[in-house]
Amino acid sequence: MLRCATLLTLLAFSGAQACTYCDPANLKLQTLRQEARTSKFVFVGTLNNPRLVGDSGVTDILVEQVVKNDPALGKKKAITLPRWMPVDPKKPPRMLLFVDVYEGKIDPFRGIMLRGSGMTDYLKAAIELDDRERTASLLFYFRHLDSADPEVAADAFLEFAKASDAEVAVVGPKLDPKKLRALLADTKVPAERLGLFAFLLGSCGTPADIDFLTGLLDKGDNRSTAALSGVLGGLIERQPEAGWKRAIAILDDPKRQYQDKLAVLGTIRFFQSCQPKEHRQSILLATSSVVAQGDMADMGIEDLRRWKWFDLTKHVLSQYGKPTHAAPLVKNAIIRYALCAPDAQAATFIKSMRTTDIELVREIEQSLELDRPIPPKPKP
Repeated sequence: MLRCATLLTLLAFSGAQACTYCDPANLKLQTLRQEARTSKFVFVGTLNNPRLVGDSGVTDILVEQVVKNDPALGKKKAITLPRWMPVDPKKPPRMLLFVDVYEGKIDPFRGIMLRGSGMTDYLKAAIELDDRERTASLLFYFRHLDSADPEVAADAFLEFAKASDAEVAVVGPKLDPKKLRALLADTKVPAERLGLFAFLLGSCGTPADIDFLTGLLDKGDNRSTAALSGVLGGLIERQPEAGWKRAIAILDDPKRQYQDKLAVLGTIRFFQSCQPKEHRQSILLATSSVVAQGDMADMGIEDLRRWKWFDLTKHVLSQYGKPTHAAPLVKNAIIRYALCAPDAQAATFIKSMRTTDIELVREIEQSLELDRPIPPKPKP
């Protein structure tokens, strides 16, 4: 089950247009900016007067600060939520409420309980950002990553998590390393954010941050392990030769956990995604180590095929028939790679396979045909 789960996770990484150093599940989430733009109106209010009505209950929410207005809200001082919610009259809860209008009726569809006071100004400014100016937008969200308002900080991180690798790589050198060091040292910061912060520190930090990032690598606790992919990425940004050496050493170490090696695979994919020319030889060397390991070879081989990097054809084909690479996933990946590789060695391999297992080769050829995009019809 672990193998299947981690494979699905890595497939999500490889196909998603989002930051490799962040959980791909973030792609399914809407940022507050996205929710606000599709809402009729948005406001911050306080819960008040919960009461039972019939078999259920209702609770009023008093309008305090309007983030996005609409005639449907008008001059209303409160709206009623169709559920009973507990309210402490001495300290009434505050809520950010997103509201639609359906068939002429006000329809609150999402509410977020607030613990801080910075949401209104933050969200108003976020709505006004020009989505085409990605670097400027990420610089805005960077200013809020350490917000005292936890909901603001979480949303600012989500905006980074949904950014592409290329966008993250471009904005990195423009950031404040002091803030990133503080975020990495803060034990209250969720562990899932540390990988991104570590990479960004490598992008904008000083030579002294090499020791900082190396210290995170050597620490080996749960938080630094969760950030491993980004820490390696940050170290590669600051000191490429040493960073890649550490990454490959993890792959080649039989004592390292499988999850650690998957983290290295994420680092490889990041640099292939946004800096392929600068790191090509190191990426190939690291992927060669992945291919040599039967429990993850299929992922490395599929990456090479997808990137159309066929430099390692001899190495890939030499894995076929090894006991360590006997799993169908791996064997199929090798055949798929060989069917796509343009060199004579791959053609010879496929010719041999057609004499021993022609049905398997046919099935994989058909799957490749299904994967290819349908060409557009010619204009009349």
